Amino acid sequence: MNKGHLIGFKGYSGQGVKNVVAVVLAVILLGCLAGCKGKQRTINEMAFQARKEKVIDDFPKVPHDEILQQISGNRLYTELQGRYKASLIALKTETDYDCTKLIVVIATPEVGRNATLANTYGIPFIIKTCDNLGLDCYDLSEKMATKELGDIALFPEEGVWTKQGAAFIAAQLAEIIDKYQSQKSSKDPSKKPKPALFGDLPPNVDEVLDKEKATVYHLKGNAQGLRMGYNISFPKRKQRILILGDGKVFNPFLDNPFTVTSLLQEKYPDKEIINAGIVNYTIEDFESLYRERARHVEADLVIVCTDGGDILDNYFSQRNRYSRNPQIYLPTTVEEDFYDQLYRNK
Repeated sequence: MNKGHLIGFKGYSGQGVKNVVAVVLAVILLGCLAGCKGKQRTINEMAFQARKEKVIDDFPKVPHDEILQQISGNRLYTELQGRYKASLIALKTETDYDCTKLIVVIATPEVGRNATLANTYGIPFIIKTCDNLGLDCYDLSEKMATKELGDIALFPEEGVWTKQGAAFIAAQLAEIIDKYQSQKSSKDPSKKPKPALFGDLPPNVDEVLDKEKATVYHLKGNAQGLRMGYNISFPKRKQRILILGDGKVFNPFLDNPFTVTSLLQEKYPDKEIINAGIVNYTIEDFESLYRERARHVEADLVIVCTDGGDILDNYFSQRNRYSRNPQIYLPTTVEEDFYDQLYRNK
């Protein structure tokens, strides 16, 4: 009886057994290495999360309009404006590379009688920045100011639309879209494989939610992480319009048929209106989402919906809580000095 029989490898020669054993040991070793790497990755992730939570615990406050109420906030606001501008420049650079038209739309209910400091100071800055960058910018403030806040904003403190508000915004965006009927990206479609996700919504989400707001709504997304009822296919056969934004694009508390993008899709069956909005995202997030995922939809027109609040949202304690970028934001000297003056040195 050969060694193969003795150890249970019937029909193998001694050398064959050695080969099989070597393969088995190699597989076990690779498995152990993979397991070790997996454990190390888990440990690193836990350590990173612990460090991030400590920063959040050390700086639990998230100032907003307070930044514009303090004299010491002048230098800080200039710093935050610089971050906003840098993100917008980066987004423009990416869309230019894709031969895609980028336009900026300012849409917020916090204007007129309901104006906030964030928008009083922020909107003129955004308009001027767009002008300097050669970007088409549409400010809907005056039209928004004619509306009663309760008619267009479901929860005014969060600025999310009612059904009437979403319909109003969709009508305003339609007037803008009509100006770009012939807009088409001149870049040849990429032959590289597409990523599985184009947006940050969990794939195939289909849930009824109320978020403790006593406002039940049906949230449905596609397999590609977008709040849409169908998947994007290739090659494209229609003009594609990608809309980036926060809750005012995502439209929490509204069923899918009543969202801004669904209303636009109904109006324009000859186009594809793509909703890549996510609640709490800001200009920095729009840029990274486009660069990493959304650019692959091969949009002809990109509409970024923003407002003055996006400037203040660049503050480090806000970024640590809501930014899509997996990193820890430590305060600059200006940010920490302001935080100390506002919350600690009282």
